[in-house]
Amino acid sequence: MTSITLTGGNSSLLKTVAQFFVDLNEKRIRRKEIRNTIKELSALSNRELWDMGITRGDIHSIAHGTADIKAVRENVNLKGWV
Repeated sequence: MTSITLTGGNSSLLKTVAQFFVDLNEKRIRRKEIRNTIKELSALSNRELWDMGITRGDIHSIAHGTADIKAVRENVNLKGWV
């Protein structure tokens, strides 16, 4: 029968490998959120996007979290109503 004896050196290696898989899973989840955001925003009409103050060109930067919120236009038609 084979057995594994964990020593100090093996322990840090196992922690590193475990952290790699945790990071990999977090990246997978983030990519899924980005895909879902792009899919949902792309399904909206141009009018619906404009009502939110964004254009089709903004969808990818919004999904990736790199959109400059200050640069998003204000819809003057909604001023005073929201």
